[in-house]
Amino acid sequence: MVLLFLKQPATPKLPIINLPSVVEVDREEASVDDLMNAIQSSTKLAPSRLKLCLASSKTVLVPNSPLRVYDMHDGTRVFVKDIGPQIHRRTLLLTAYSGPVFFHILFYYCQALIYGTTFQHTASQILAFTLITLHFAKRIFETIFVHVFYRLTVSFYSLYLYLFHYWLLSGVFMAYYIYYPSCAAATSAPSLIDPTTSATSPTAAVESGTCSSSISLLSSALETEETSLYFLSAVWIFAELSNFETHLILANLRIRYPRPSYSSAASNAFSSRQSRALGSFSAARFASSMASYSAPASGIVAQRIPKGYGFDLVSCPNYFFELLAWTVITLITRSLASLLFLIAAGLHMWRKAARKHEMYKKEFGSQYPKYRKVLIPYVK
Repeated sequence: MVLLFLKQPATPKLPIINLPSVVEVDREEASVDDLMNAIQSSTKLAPSRLKLCLASSKTVLVPNSPLRVYDMHDGTRVFVKDIGPQIHRRTLLLTAYSGPVFFHILFYYCQALIYGTTFQHTASQILAFTLITLHFAKRIFETIFVHVFYRLTVSFYSLYLYLFHYWLLSGVFMAYYIYYPSCAAATSAPSLIDPTTSATSPTAAVESGTCSSSISLLSSALETEETSLYFLSAVWIFAELSNFETHLILANLRIRYPRPSYSSAASNAFSSRQSRALGSFSAARFASSMASYSAPASGIVAQRIPKGYGFDLVSCPNYFFELLAWTVITLITRSLASLLFLIAAGLHMWRKAARKHEMYKKEFGSQYPKYRKVLIPYVK
């Protein structure tokens, strides 16, 4: 048994009422959850709202991990912080990804209700609808069966940001303009500029205020051939399968025990199993992802250096392949709405990738490959 001294930060944003100054726990048998439950009995705060860390080393005490792996003894000080209302990350993502699926189905099939008219969708619109719904269906599948989260919960207020990004931007905003009757994606003429429209006319750049011809220039080389949609579809499939592969690698990197001392030998032994080509998609890989869901890893506190498919070039190839998939959708739709979402998603992913890149370098130091870029291969 050890006596732990509990203390709040000097200037807490959310002061904890009735926080006990001392708590006694069994270091050999108890877990971080037991310590949180002891604090909850006095403060009445849900354990998900508590963040604990050792005052001396700033080491975070991760839920479900045993206390014996941390440097604790009689008199150890533990900082306790109230991080506010939380939502499970899996619940957050499932809520976010279900929105675009619903809205794209709504705008695609309810033409009379949305646009006040009925019309025949073009091949571009049909393909865009198929790829977008498949993308988010894949994300929902990964959230349920593949992803293993380093942090189980996030701030409840993150829900509003996710709803704006996915429900409004990639959902309502994109769906309305992609399936709009007068959108460039809905024109059957193969030329990029309507021959009946003057090149100097203000409407030559934007048709009916819905689609930008500047986006059409990105795919002008492909538009002259009937096989352009097949080519773009092949690129999209490659990007999505590659994204899925990187997610499997990341999921298998996570472990269920508190942070061990890092060793290059352990990393090399692990990376040899994970450095696989795209052909590793198989029933065994699918079964592995299903198993990770049936036995969820909720006590994750450590990561290893990711190696293999895509990770040898950038720190976050999962974001790179996802951006590639959305670039393909932008080329298919030639919609300004798709371009704006691509820019917003790209900036968001770049910020997250840069933060992850710095975290890797800080955690692994000289062990982390110096030649790796943040998000785009060969680009700093």
